[in-house]
Amino acid sequence: MTNVQPASDSVLTHIEPDTSPDRPLPLPWEQYSDRVLAEWYALLGRGPEEHEVQSFLELHPSMIPGGSGDVGPGGHHGSAMGAVFRQPTLAGAGRSFRPDFMWVTRSSGLITPILIEIEKPSKRWFGKDGRPTSEFTGARDQLNDWRAWFAREGNKEVFRETFLFLGNTYKDRPLEPQFLLIYGRESEFKPGGGHLNHRELRFKRDQQRAADETFMTYDALRPRYDHSNSMTLTMSVYGPAIYAFSPVYGTGTGTGPGALLLGDPKPGLNRSAMMSDERRAYLAERWAYWQEFETDQRNGQGPTRQARAIGRE
Repeated sequence: MTNVQPASDSVLTHIEPDTSPDRPLPLPWEQYSDRVLAEWYALLGRGPEEHEVQSFLELHPSMIPGGSGDVGPGGHHGSAMGAVFRQPTLAGAGRSFRPDFMWVTRSSGLITPILIEIEKPSKRWFGKDGRPTSEFTGARDQLNDWRAWFAREGNKEVFRETFLFLGNTYKDRPLEPQFLLIYGRESEFKPGGGHLNHRELRFKRDQQRAADETFMTYDALRPRYDHSNSMTLTMSVYGPAIYAFSPVYGTGTGTGPGALLLGDPKPGLNRSAMMSDERRAYLAERWAYWQEFETDQRNGQGPTRQARAIGRE
């Protein structure tokens, strides 16, 4: 049970997460990290298509770079609700685009959308002649398309209204998007990778990045603990909806506002990987609890002076 100490308006009320030792727990982080990495490298070893990589990462958002200031400037406040969008639509002036993934991270003075392009992992950066492949130049041009979209008049405001969905705290802060290309394998830039001058070509690749771009190979992806309490969202015409939770996700005292907005978690919990049925049922129950708690707060029925303890349920 959650510990909510009753108090008068003049007394500070402590709001704490459920810490019962009998509650169904997620996989320990170390166990999850080892297991997801084993599955990840098994997938890469099969030579997957792009859609297989997309499906895997949608269920394991801690594997997706960019959610906690690890890409570009700022972003150390993370994204609202730890959310990463799957194939969101950038619609406004000019053409519309759909990045494969997008975090919208925040810091004290900045909003940093991280737009991510993934490609089939077997695609090569350079041909035998040392020139960039057409697949690489085409993938990188996607980043140029997104940059141009943000540069069109009015599109940044459209973006704010669409994707800054949880409160107005950050809406007036400068918007500086970053663009991430996840492409190819590290083995191309090692002996035996098909290039005699592999070190020179790695240097050449890195020199092509613009200041707002990051390049990564698939071998660089790892589950990050600071992305562990994350979820994947789908943005529809009705607003954001949960697609899946990180397998080690936990609710807490700050869950309420997002839970009210995102609604029923059960479809997302049912899709979530490496999660027991007991854990899914528990998270659904706690999600509903914090929805009710937040509703009471907004209706003036909760304590006015609070201290909310951190911690995952």
